[in-house]
Amino acid sequence: MWLRSWIIFSVIISAALIVLFVGFLANASLPFFADYGLSPIIGSEWYPYEDLYGFLPALLGSAWAILIALAIALPCGLATAIVSVELLPQRYQSAVNLCIDILAGIPSVVYGLLGIALLLPWLESNLDLLSGHSLLAAGLLLSVMILPTITRLSQDALHDIDISYREAANNLGLNWSQQLISVLLPQAWPSIRSASLLATGRGLGETIAVMLVVGSIDRIPEPWYNLLAPAQTITSRIGREMGEASVGSSQWSALMACGLVLTLAVTLLSLIAHTPHKRMAHG
Repeated sequence: MWLRSWIIFSVIISAALIVLFVGFLANASLPFFADYGLSPIIGSEWYPYEDLYGFLPALLGSAWAILIALAIALPCGLATAIVSVELLPQRYQSAVNLCIDILAGIPSVVYGLLGIALLLPWLESNLDLLSGHSLLAAGLLLSVMILPTITRLSQDALHDIDISYREAANNLGLNWSQQLISVLLPQAWPSIRSASLLATGRGLGETIAVMLVVGSIDRIPEPWYNLLAPAQTITSRIGREMGEASVGSSQWSALMACGLVLTLAVTLLSLIAHTPHKRMAHG
């Protein structure tokens, strides 16, 4: 009885904290939206000392960085999960899982330092750039940071497939490749999809590592799809400017509005990720 009460209490506290955080951000950003409306969401210029607050460069930068990260981490994480669960002997799986856990446990600031020391010089020399700071650098770094999330959750998805599906596939005479493509991946896909959305939420929230390598230039790259240009993300903007913004000022309120937009985006991704999905039926 006490366990049930404790669980209910924990859920209530968690929900109250979420409402409190979102409410605080909404209240802090209300003066900004009251003065400027919603037009800054699509504005392209961010000059706080001239009262220009355009969110679009940072929104575009965040989108590009996470898309690059997903394009790399999703196939790599899924491949690692498939190999570790389906192909490796049991005694080697623990070694793979240990490596994944180590990657997950490395602080983001350490990733940022490694990005400055190793990634930026490599990009600068190999791509003939004036500076390695770029959207590509942010995306590459984020791909390593979200890789453990995708791998671990994909492993769980494959482990959770009912044995009856494998038995049915064997009875039909399917080889391993056919089982993987026709049975295992379709069954695991809802969980893999949720893993990708949760990893996206985590990647959007990364601050220090991204801030150290993205360049923090508040303008839209020319052309807008130029991934080799230094840019800005929502988190890097907040990280760089919050220390110099006076509490209650327009800049401070604008940064809180950035935080609100980011929080709502991550919340939406989490809600979608936790939406139940039906698995493929078998006959």
